[in-house]
Amino acid sequence: MRKWLASVLLVCLATGSYFSEATVSPVLGATKAVNSDRSATKSIQMPVHEQIVFNDYQVVGLSTEGWNWVRNDEFILPPQTPLDIDVIQTTYGSGKTQNKIDVLLDGAALPEFSSEMSDDASTLRWEVPRFTIPYEKLPAGNHTLTFIGSDGLGEKSTVHIRFRVEALHYPLIYQGSNPVGQTIQSGSHEAIFGNYGAKVYNSNETGSWKLTNTKNSSMIKAETGNVFSTGVLIAGDYELSFIPDDLNQTPWQVELRVGPPILYLGTDENGQQLGNNQKITAEKAPGTVQLFSPAPGRWWVDGTGQTLVSAQHFEVVIPEKLEGMTMSVNFEPDQSLGTERSSNSMISVQIQVPGSPAGCDASSVRATLDVMVQNNEGSSLLAERENLYPSDITVKVYQNPIHKIWVTTAADYLKHGDGASEEGPGVWAVDNVVVDSAYLNGDHTALELSRFKEGRHKINYYSKANPEVTWCGYIQIIEDSPPTASTPTCDIGENGTVPPSTKMKLKAESGKEFVDGDKITVESSEDLEALQLLAVHVENKGMKRVKREKNKNDRRFLYVSDLQWEYGVIPFGANYEYGAGPISSNNKVIIKYDDEIIKTIKPKSSEDNEPGGREILDLPSIIAKDGRSGEYKVEVYNTLTYRTCDIVSRYNSYKKYLEDVDQEQKLVLTVEVK
Repeated sequence: MRKWLASVLLVCLATGSYFSEATVSPVLGATKAVNSDRSATKSIQMPVHEQIVFNDYQVVGLSTEGWNWVRNDEFILPPQTPLDIDVIQTTYGSGKTQNKIDVLLDGAALPEFSSEMSDDASTLRWEVPRFTIPYEKLPAGNHTLTFIGSDGLGEKSTVHIRFRVEALHYPLIYQGSNPVGQTIQSGSHEAIFGNYGAKVYNSNETGSWKLTNTKNSSMIKAETGNVFSTGVLIAGDYELSFIPDDLNQTPWQVELRVGPPILYLGTDENGQQLGNNQKITAEKAPGTVQLFSPAPGRWWVDGTGQTLVSAQHFEVVIPEKLEGMTMSVNFEPDQSLGTERSSNSMISVQIQVPGSPAGCDASSVRATLDVMVQNNEGSSLLAERENLYPSDITVKVYQNPIHKIWVTTAADYLKHGDGASEEGPGVWAVDNVVVDSAYLNGDHTALELSRFKEGRHKINYYSKANPEVTWCGYIQIIEDSPPTASTPTCDIGENGTVPPSTKMKLKAESGKEFVDGDKITVESSEDLEALQLLAVHVENKGMKRVKREKNKNDRRFLYVSDLQWEYGVIPFGANYEYGAGPISSNNKVIIKYDDEIIKTIKPKSSEDNEPGGREILDLPSIIAKDGRSGEYKVEVYNTLTYRTCDIVSRYNSYKKYLEDVDQEQKLVLTVEVK
């Protein structure tokens, strides 16, 4: 009997307790003896709880000897607080090892928190993913949580942890007519952004509400119950208090401010306070300006696409291209549930970008814009002016009454919504102030200038895709009928020069030249040479200044692209097209075997006005890759385009006709490979 009792005590020391559900875990890596049917003995390592943590506070750990210690009655959970739990436990086995956790609250199982995992490792250490017991399951009072770690053999380690949940000693106040969402802490500061507004509050306790004016301490409203509405309050400071009927509950009180939102220059409230529409100056361009609001909300910069939501801090990017311009930064604070406010709850700050506005100099820009008008609601959009170059000369637009006048990157795109938008979306400024997106169309490719009413307006456009593409000009809106139309004239840039008739040539590396109809005969493709193309093409010589009118007394000038026909070496598949210029050219190459096309090089459009294409035609590689003997044909097509402008008289009226005329040159070189 004594020998049997001694054996039992040894097993108890190894497992941590004499009972099957001990309050402490066994020794780390402890073993127990199990008798087999052959009376042999083998070691079984017991599951171990290494660590249990409540809301980042450790309540269970391991001693240096490998035994669990438990902090019973130490952890106190505040009321209405969920309990986050982290567990690390280890199991042992051979072959597939299993590790399972079960959780009980006050003896009742919580199956939603049971989980398990398995692995081929003999030692399976498992950091159980954090799980959370909602506060609704944890009423005030003392509780015991039980954690059971078990393996695939049915061996278990059990830990019991006692803790306490505090009882509420203060009321829970919510915004809105229903007790949902976050509670409002006593002593906090509430806000209604705008010139006036109202709020509704809800308490989980019945009691007495009182609203007073802070300035003169006069009581505005007093009610009893769970729900309280402030009613409409004008701008000012107020104090709202709530005294629960339960005398064991502490009173609740907040400060309430009605008024516009507040902004600060910088990253916190230590910066300069800014008023609505106050103008500040940025330090430099390019650069940034930091703005801060005590309340989170939505930020945006008019017309630039800079936006940020649910934020207190906003970094405004100041582009170098906007030197001398004024940028408008807007902020609208988020408003909590149960708040009604005036629509005027936004604050704006004007940022002056240092430097001088760029003049409307056409020498450094590559954009042309169109002017569209809609005379009334029932009429369609009409092109008033097209392909306007930047200029300091005022373009006059007549409309009576003023309805819709648009400035756009592409008239057809604005009217029909398809095709190319040419220069694309941009940042627009009127009279050196960047405009709000409300004055633009959906994708910022057009400006509704008629919103700015009568007068002479300076327009700036900056492409978002390519900052180098800009436009600047003056448009005057006149609310009147247009003057009697005179005979139309062909404007500058509407007549292109006729291209020269110089024939194309192909030039080999050896210097030999080939013209249309020539033939080469070689034994193999290795005997061929790479080719260059000599042809008529368009070159942009920069900008040139031309007189606006032929009248010798008119000293006004325009800057237009100086496009000229040239002859020389050009890439294969080159595209020489410069905006809406009056002349352009492109070429393509087709290589055929009999009537089968084996290679094509086509011109491609380019946003940077580069011709593109290939400098040489690697004919030896192309024919070698095809690998056949016989006749190949190299066909080169060079298309030369020039615009014509004609004034036609018909039925006592005149009409202007613009037409693009194409001249196509062709060169065919025959190559025979034996």
